[in-house]
Amino acid sequence: MISLSEAQEFVLSKVERKRAIATPIDKAIGLVVSSDVVSAIDIPPFDNTAVDGFAIEESALNLLSGQGSVTLKVAGTIAAGDGSKREIAEGSTYRIMTGARVPANTASVVMVEDSSETEDGKVTLTGVSSQGSNIRSKGSDVSVGDVVVPEGTILNPSHIGTLASIGLVRVPVFRRLRVGVLSTGDELRDGGDELAEGQIYDSNRHSLLAALSQSGVEVVDLGIIRDDADLIREALSSAAEEFDAIATSGGVSVGDFDYTKAIVQELSQGNAKWMQIAIRPAKPFAFGVLNGAAFFGLPGNPVSALVSFELLMKPALAKMAGKKSLLPQFIYATAQHGYKRSLDGKIHFIRGVIDIGDDQVRVSPLPKQSSHNLNEMSQSNCLIEVPDSQGFEAGEAVRVLLNSSVWM
Repeated sequence: MISLSEAQEFVLSKVERKRAIATPIDKAIGLVVSSDVVSAIDIPPFDNTAVDGFAIEESALNLLSGQGSVTLKVAGTIAAGDGSKREIAEGSTYRIMTGARVPANTASVVMVEDSSETEDGKVTLTGVSSQGSNIRSKGSDVSVGDVVVPEGTILNPSHIGTLASIGLVRVPVFRRLRVGVLSTGDELRDGGDELAEGQIYDSNRHSLLAALSQSGVEVVDLGIIRDDADLIREALSSAAEEFDAIATSGGVSVGDFDYTKAIVQELSQGNAKWMQIAIRPAKPFAFGVLNGAAFFGLPGNPVSALVSFELLMKPALAKMAGKKSLLPQFIYATAQHGYKRSLDGKIHFIRGVIDIGDDQVRVSPLPKQSSHNLNEMSQSNCLIEVPDSQGFEAGEAVRVLLNSSVWM
């Protein structure tokens, strides 16, 4: 057996970051920015009002501040989008709408809630106001030359909005990965099909499709391939030409007889590696590069397949996508219940339920931990790392994996 870190290092050493492209901002969510994005404009591009109200000049502000009220003539209304350049005459004010450009000599904007208009075209303003109140200054959010989105950022909706606010149409990012998922085996059937003796429904493929979708890649279902060497070779060869990565499950344990093994070795020119990793579940794992496409052979047990995806496949995809943080991120939590295990030379990853309260993070291991208990795993929301030991007692601090697209 090899350690988990050794397996992770091997896989990460064999994959490369994909090329950067200019992508429309509305298709860039979840992608990684390949270079700093610098603003060519100020945001806001002009001084504007943050509220509906009345724009006043310096002398009116002084009267308002000193007397607590001031009555002014309403010279007109300024709507958002009005590009006219105005100045406020002494004794006058402009009614102004949120987002509108303020007149050049505006000292403050008094909220409409603090106003009372009369029938003779005047308005009485009250309340406390100070220099610059309710005015959003030019460049107060972003100035020309500011880096608005640094290189390495994973774009979220706020980033997309920021890019749109500076007028950007395309953003430099590492392109979205395309991953194909297939299953092999005469025993597998899709939902809706009738099961004969010895057959089962294929759950792993659908779990992986869902996990990959949540990871932000473009994922394609390649279906079930029968146990036929020619069909498997054709499916893997075609997938290697079309996709950045290929995922299958099953046929990776020691002693397994599977056409996939021989064909992957052939297509990888003998460079694929079948590993036994010192973890439980997900001990067996295969990896190779087929004509430039990363091949991930995940274990056949349903829980093992998803744990293997999280610990080994997902970090590789993160590197290929240009992300800086690659390996799973753990936090510490207090165990609500103990968990007993035996020494076996492996790190165990057990399913649990985490509760993040006001003052403490608590976690409880689930009772069923066999690698075929997929339904039990669906009740969990974290993985608890248990080193090679006798386990842990209630009240102990344990390491918990939370950042999973599979469990969170």
